[in-house]
Amino acid sequence: MPPTDSMPLDRLQTRRAQGVPTVTILAGPIGVGIQAWRGWAATRGRTVRPASDADPTALVAGWAEDAFAAGLVDDATAWLAAVAGADADRMTRHDLDRLWQGLPIDPAAPAARAAYRVLADAATGARPDPEALVRELADPAAVVRGLTGLLPEPRWPALLLVEPPGADPVAWLTAATAALEPLVAAEPRLPVAVAVRAEGVERFLAARAGTRGAALVREGLVEVRGVSGDELTQRLRAAGVDPPPAAAAALTAGGLADDVADAFVAAAATVRRPTAGDVASDFRSVHEQFLFEQLESLPQTAGLFRPNAELPFRHGPRTGEADLLAERPRVAVEVDGAVFHLHPEQYRRDRRKDWLYQQHGYVVLRFLAEDVVENLPAVLATIVDAVTQRLPRRGACP
Repeated sequence: MPPTDSMPLDRLQTRRAQGVPTVTILAGPIGVGIQAWRGWAATRGRTVRPASDADPTALVAGWAEDAFAAGLVDDATAWLAAVAGADADRMTRHDLDRLWQGLPIDPAAPAARAAYRVLADAATGARPDPEALVRELADPAAVVRGLTGLLPEPRWPALLLVEPPGADPVAWLTAATAALEPLVAAEPRLPVAVAVRAEGVERFLAARAGTRGAALVREGLVEVRGVSGDELTQRLRAAGVDPPPAAAAALTAGGLADDVADAFVAAAATVRRPTAGDVASDFRSVHEQFLFEQLESLPQTAGLFRPNAELPFRHGPRTGEADLLAERPRVAVEVDGAVFHLHPEQYRRDRRKDWLYQQHGYVVLRFLAEDVVENLPAVLATIVDAVTQRLPRRGACP
């Protein structure tokens, strides 16, 4: 399927709604699989936590972090009001302990234990700690049952496990299915997917024929495909652009979604023929749009960056804006050249802006628009390196 076709993913979600434990297996170019799952989840208002570590505890810890970010304190408060008719907003830790002794449901149930941990932290003013909850519940499946028991189903984060580069596909997919099977059994409605190379799926099914893991993979299999190198070359030439070999090869090797291919062609054409009309919707230039879509396809950066994001400082007479901003690691990306950097004063303004970035704790990375097209691998490697250094937990997803 192309990444914009949601019908196969909707069909599998219907299975989940019917209580059938399901893992979507996105077989094909890894980048296209990531984009397909993120795009599907975004249309349903769900966040996605990409990971490559198939260790169940590490996988659930990342997912729990996203669940906490979805407003879990309010949901735990609402859960307690529904179960015990009590208002947690007015309770001290002592009040909470006394209430839990007489809770009308089993206080050892996963949802009750999750609610207690969340509300106890809130009562003492402690920072919500998803890792503490994961340690306390110990069993990853219990963590899923507990948090899905508090959060309304439409706000459950979606899980995405991504095959890492260089992994043995049979061994990795065996570990992945073993980690995910108890999670989807604990809560069949939980949206869970795996992005894996097609040849890896074939080898896994041959090596693990007749196992429950093989059945899980076969039932959730969705083939994804990207734009080939020849197809991209044809599009570039049709736009009057000589294909930049290194960038084109790197793009298609990792998997290239159709809309990203279109953005690349537009960016390549604009580098050679810049005009003031070459501005994409929600972006200042087609180069920013193309780079953003590339970052959305990488497990290390997917979901981190926002385009045209406001900054916590003024730049000139207005609030500053970043071309692309990752707030958690405090990394800003600026794309220079093409339309908006046509005379020296604009460069001087940006040097002043770089100093403001540094004063507010941001790392700012600047790239020429032409390098986004012609030297894309180096641009992406620099951004990934900056994010990994400043957000170590994302390093679990190579």
